[in-house]
Amino acid sequence: MDFVWLLLAVMAFAYAFLLQRKQDEVAEKLARQLCKQQQLQFLECARDGHQFARLDHRFRWFTRYKVDFSSDGESRYQGELRLSGLRYLSFQLPPHRI
Repeated sequence: MDFVWLLLAVMAFAYAFLLQRKQDEVAEKLARQLCKQQQLQFLECARDGHQFARLDHRFRWFTRYKVDFSSDGESRYQGELRLSGLRYLSFQLPPHRI
């Protein structure tokens, strides 16, 4: 019986790992699209952390991504992209030079 629990734990860990990788891919693709819409040069996207917070009177699990971009080709700025699962929630950009 212990082997079954160990197998289930390993499978749950593998599923969570693969789901996180898929979310990272979706975040990068979305960040590229959002930068293109804003006419910004996409530089990189990295996971910043997770957060359990309340939204619309419901608790949700969020993942934050830091998105580096450039508006003039010389300077580097950092925005924040938030996803809940594979769903887009928000993209916040700091003030930047146009």
